[in-house]
Amino acid sequence: MTPLLSLIIIAAIIGLLLLLMLVDRGSRGSELSALADQLKLAYRPYASLSQRIRDAHFQLLDIGQFRHFRHLLEGQLENDDSRYLNLFDYSLIGAGGASTQTVILLPCPLPEASAFSICRKRWLQEDVFSESQHKKLASLTAQQKPLLLRQWQLHSQNGERLWALLKPEVCDWLLAHPHLHIEWADGILLLCRPHHVLPPAQIEDALQHALQLIKRLQDSARTV
Repeated sequence: MTPLLSLIIIAAIIGLLLLLMLVDRGSRGSELSALADQLKLAYRPYASLSQRIRDAHFQLLDIGQFRHFRHLLEGQLENDDSRYLNLFDYSLIGAGGASTQTVILLPCPLPEASAFSICRKRWLQEDVFSESQHKKLASLTAQQKPLLLRQWQLHSQNGERLWALLKPEVCDWLLAHPHLHIEWADGILLLCRPHHVLPPAQIEDALQHALQLIKRLQDSARTV
């Protein structure tokens, strides 16, 4: 009886996700399409993860298991040939139920850096079936964390390298954005606010804040 009940619950959650997709496809899609035109980006209502992003093995995307998502904005940011944006709504099913969040992916070269994740409160639950298990990140020790981030969830393949990036300017940015989930891998920075879908009117501001973090991380990397 337990396996049957589990299947019913999973089917109900998937059905809810499909219903949400159908409900918001019209209004959100048209608003994002108009924003894409304004920013000179491409818009697609449905898309799949690129091989480059899959190979980076972001914890959020590996735990989610889904390879397709909704409302993709992509392209070169205006006046910045080095920044290629991927922005989309990504859904996952975890122990706490279904969750959808807007994910931002931007290039962020950091020489000598190792994959890391940063968030104030733990919210992702990884298990042995997650694809990122082969690239598991270790929690930083209390001594490896800046004092202001002592209670945060900081994970990396190399704790010393992440600690070296967490200069005061980076910590200040993180403290000003405590609700974000942040990951870095393979030269790409991922940001999202768990369980939160960005309204189109807030996307430009969100991108500017993301670019500020990239600059501070890269400035820190140059002084390591």
